[in-house]
Amino acid sequence: MMNPAFPEGNALKLLAQDADLFRMNRALSMAVVAVLLAFAAPLAADPADDSLPAPPPPPPPQITFFNGSEWVPLAQHSIYVTGAGATVSGTATATLKSKLDGPKTYVVLAGTTSEVALANPKPRFRIASDRTGAHRVQLAQFEPDDTVRSTTIERVRNGVFFSKSVDLEVMEIAEGLWELRPTKSLQPGEYGLATTDTDPVADFTVIEKGY
Repeated sequence: MMNPAFPEGNALKLLAQDADLFRMNRALSMAVVAVLLAFAAPLAADPADDSLPAPPPPPPPQITFFNGSEWVPLAQHSIYVTGAGATVSGTATATLKSKLDGPKTYVVLAGTTSEVALANPKPRFRIASDRTGAHRVQLAQFEPDDTVRSTTIERVRNGVFFSKSVDLEVMEIAEGLWELRPTKSLQPGEYGLATTDTDPVADFTVIEKGY
């Protein structure tokens, strides 16, 4: 017998409302799950992003030299390393061995001479850089041999030390612009302005006056 307090029509309405509420809750739950998945997807992709190759480093700053009348860009050429410290496994003991007249580590430039010939034994150079970058530049003497020029290096805590280096006077002549000069006259020969054993070297030749 139907309870008069709950007519049949009211019961059907309650059942319909419960069904609607169930569908709404289900739809809301699915929406929440979808939002959580959307936020979780980029987080899951982060480790994969770490495996992507790093962008190449910016090119080294341009070095110019004074040719007597104007400042001219000094061409930079790629180098490679050979000898005891050329590999990661050999780096640890390469410096010690070189100091004991053992195997040396060399930075090598292609060609036996530079395309830039300077008659001034105390040339002037300029570089647009910050203080750290300007003071990292080293002036090294290279020795020609057959088809290449080479100079020895040593591995040090802060990078690379060019063994046959010439001291440079480094002066800031304007904000962000530095002038570099050797502290002594350069003997005729092959030279290069370098920073590391990977960056290109700005090379030049000092010739005897009157040549």
